[in-house]
Amino acid sequence: MATKAQIKANQNNAQKSTGPKTPEGRDAVHLNGLKHGLRSNILVLPGENLADFEHLLDSLEAEHQPATPTEVILVRQMAMASWRLRRVVHIEAAYYHLRRSELEDNFEEYYSDLSEPDRQAIIHERDSDHILINFSRYEARLERSFHKGLTDLQRLRAERKKEMTNQSQSQEISAPVPAPATVARPANGHPATDSRQPATALRQPETIIQQPASVFP
Repeated sequence: MATKAQIKANQNNAQKSTGPKTPEGRDAVHLNGLKHGLRSNILVLPGENLADFEHLLDSLEAEHQPATPTEVILVRQMAMASWRLRRVVHIEAAYYHLRRSELEDNFEEYYSDLSEPDRQAIIHERDSDHILINFSRYEARLERSFHKGLTDLQRLRAERKKEMTNQSQSQEISAPVPAPATVARPANGHPATDSRQPATALRQPETIIQQPASVFP
C-alpha cells in the first residue's frame, strides 16, 4: 500500500504532466479519444479476434489519415461495416456447412452423381426461411454503408481542400503590391535633374581676366 508521501509525490508529478504543449503535439493527440473509443470488445463477438479488428481499424486510419472528428466517425463506420461484412460471410459459410451436413444422407442416396454446385443449388431451393437471401441483403447493405462512408469522406476532404485554396487565393489578392519606383522625365525624354542639388554644382567656374596695368601716367 502506498504511503502518504508516495501519494503526495504522485500527485505532484501528475500536475507537471499537462499533455502536449506545442500545436503539433496537440494536433497529434486531439482525436485519440474518438479513435480509441471504438477499440472495445462490444463490437467483437465471442469467437472473433479483437486484434484482427484493431488491425483493420489501424489500417483504415493509416490509409485515410482522418484529421477532423467527422472524418474519424466516417472511418470508424467504414471499419464497422467491413468487420460486420466479414462476419456475415463467415455465418453464411457456416450455414452452408450445417445444411449440407443435414442433407448429406439424401445427397448420398438420391444425388450422389451431382456436382458440388448442384448440391448448393438444392440447399438454396430448400431454404424455406429465406435465410440465404437475407444473408445477401445484409451483405449488400453493409457494402453500401462502407462505400457511403468512403464517398462522404472523399467529399469532405475535397470541400476542405477547395476552401483552403480559396482562402489562400483571397489572401494573395488582398495583399498590397508595392508600386515600382519611377523616374520623372520631361517632355524631351531626358531624366530630370534633381532640383535639390546646390546651385554651385550647376554653374561653370568663372574665368577671371585681369587687365594689364597702364604704362602711361
